[in-house]
Amino acid sequence: MSIAPVLTPKQQALRDLEIARADLARSTVLLTDEWSPKAVISRSLEKYRGLWIGGAALAGLAAMKWLMPSAAGEKSTRRGSDESRSGGLAGLLKLPLLFFGKKAVMNYGLNLVQSVLQRHAPESANESPPRAVS
Repeated sequence: MSIAPVLTPKQQALRDLEIARADLARSTVLLTDEWSPKAVISRSLEKYRGLWIGGAALAGLAAMKWLMPSAAGEKSTRRGSDESRSGGLAGLLKLPLLFFGKKAVMNYGLNLVQSVLQRHAPESANESPPRAVS
């Protein structure tokens, strides 16, 4: 028969603390797995599938309304402004695209003119400068 060692109150408290820490770590892992966003959404999708489908449909309709607003509503609220012709996402994208497109065309034109001038510059350097008419 083996006799269990007698622990002092301090040793007993340390052993109990060690056991509590191990239990807490195990519980934390279980709770982390149970309450992770993926697990919560999966359970919610299984339990409330109809609500998720309805919410997705409403969100899709709202996104379509925001991306492509009706032309009649915009003309009545913003008469004569440039924004009335382009609204939603198309209007937001049109401005930067036009700006960068204009910049690219200007750079291309400038390079073209510069190359033409450089090609003709040596030819005109060989010619005599124009004389003033007296």
